[in-house]
Amino acid sequence: MYCSLFEIPQKGFQRPNFFGVVDFHQLTYSGKIPADRLLSKSNFTLYSLDLENQQAIFVETPPEIDLARAPFYNTAQLLNALRIFTISFKWMIQLSEEIELDDDRVVMIFSVGRCGSTLASQIFARVPGVINMSEPIALTNLVVARNTQRYDETYLLEILRSTMKILCKNEAERAWVIKGRSFDIEICDWIHQLFPNTKKLFLYRNAETWLQSSLRAFERNDEKTEVDIVERDKEKRKFMNSLVPEIAEYDPEIYLRHVDLLSMMWLATMTRYIKWSKSGIDMLAVPFEYWKSVPKRTAEAILDYCGCKPSKLSDIFEVLGRDSQAGTRLSWDSLKENKREITNQDLEILDKHLRNHPIIQKADFEVPNTLKFEK
Repeated sequence: MYCSLFEIPQKGFQRPNFFGVVDFHQLTYSGKIPADRLLSKSNFTLYSLDLENQQAIFVETPPEIDLARAPFYNTAQLLNALRIFTISFKWMIQLSEEIELDDDRVVMIFSVGRCGSTLASQIFARVPGVINMSEPIALTNLVVARNTQRYDETYLLEILRSTMKILCKNEAERAWVIKGRSFDIEICDWIHQLFPNTKKLFLYRNAETWLQSSLRAFERNDEKTEVDIVERDKEKRKFMNSLVPEIAEYDPEIYLRHVDLLSMMWLATMTRYIKWSKSGIDMLAVPFEYWKSVPKRTAEAILDYCGCKPSKLSDIFEVLGRDSQAGTRLSWDSLKENKREITNQDLEILDKHLRNHPIIQKADFEVPNTLKFEK
């Protein structure tokens, strides 16, 4: 059993996109190596799943790079990549059979995004014996595969089982913590089906403050004309069709602004949480305002719930005062440069989507099993 090895050019390498699609024309094929090295080398990690070519993509990073402490696991993988490897899904599945994954020690963090989920991930990263992975792309690849329905569900479940095992291939003394992108809640039921003992967190936020934060993070006011804005919104809708089923199913003849898309995305994530909760999947829900009002109690509560609370909390509490996304385009400093403010029209669009939802009809909706503190 072998995998293919590709060398990365020192200059001019165009990094993969949001879905982790690698342009192999930029790389130099360098032969094959035994596939078991992908498991034996701790700095060889799974990057993404290439469904079109039925192969998994791994990267080699320098041993001294600590991916567990990176705000975004996938970004750190590619920024520090030395070489790239590919292996067929058939061999990846066979390779993963060598791994015994104790799902009692797996923690999944789901969220609506822009709600303290990266902070939660960074808190776990400071716990001795925890291996933390913030937003591995492979899970999002499986969301796309499920939503587009181009693959048999049994086959995708097999790939997901293999993916989870390989993400957790390096031994963790206490736990493996995986923070997904907001879209990854789409496959929470599959993860629960395969690994029922995983601890699960759901972080969420008031829709209005979430929308303000998201507009600052994901919308730039550099379009010069109305035509530019419309074209941008159409591209964003096309991009989000495979990630948010509600957007894909919406009347294609109706123009959706970026605010529409964001509102629908927030509602879809909240709806999916409620659906999984009603189906019997236990998750602890943590509202964003707790990070502002009682940050230490919130940190202790999530660590306690997941069985990861260390004897000393000083390192954990240090994280609470820092920018958890420092060094990225979503850092506090970067977002201050974007002066985009939420408008009355934005709020009217959000309110329209809330009023049309069968369950969630207000911005400050509280989901089931929300964390409570005694006064």
